[in-house]
Amino acid sequence: MPGPSVERVRVPLLLELLAWDGRRHRRVWADLGGAQAGLIARLTGTPSRLIIADLPAALRDDTEQWHLPDGILNASFWSEPVDCFLCWDLLNYMRPDQLGELAECVARLGGSGCRVHALIQYSGKTMAETPGRYSLDEDLQLSVSDPDAARTQTPRYSPKALEKAMPELRVERTMLLNNGMQEFVFSLR
Repeated sequence: MPGPSVERVRVPLLLELLAWDGRRHRRVWADLGGAQAGLIARLTGTPSRLIIADLPAALRDDTEQWHLPDGILNASFWSEPVDCFLCWDLLNYMRPDQLGELAECVARLGGSGCRVHALIQYSGKTMAETPGRYSLDEDLQLSVSDPDAARTQTPRYSPKALEKAMPELRVERTMLLNNGMQEFVFSLR
């Protein structure tokens, strides 16, 4: 049985978020994926705080509120406003009602100037049945691991559909990536 496929992708909007005054000002990051060494290494030495709310693990465990970071981690983790949420490809696995609930949660937990980064399936008609694994490499490219061969239909959310489902957020910037995904940065309305 073949292992997961891995591809490397440039993510310029994520790099902009990571570079944003990161060495001088404290920032609170909420990674909604699993812990990954590349991001931890990138934030080490900065006055940052990193909260990891492993939503893919909650999805695998069939937790009803898997899509809500404050449903996965107790209130003590959310003691200060979050500056940036990293969603990776998780929005592709949420129904529109779950997207709306996530946006409400982000609005509740996010500070002024909060940003949300996400990768949306854009050109592919199918995607893995489970979220990918993402790791930031030393050269600041993203290694994307497709976890399984099982495929499902891609929702292919458009920017307008995402804004409609998540009224607390607005699309700030998008960029089409070389792997056919679209990189998004959202801000709070």
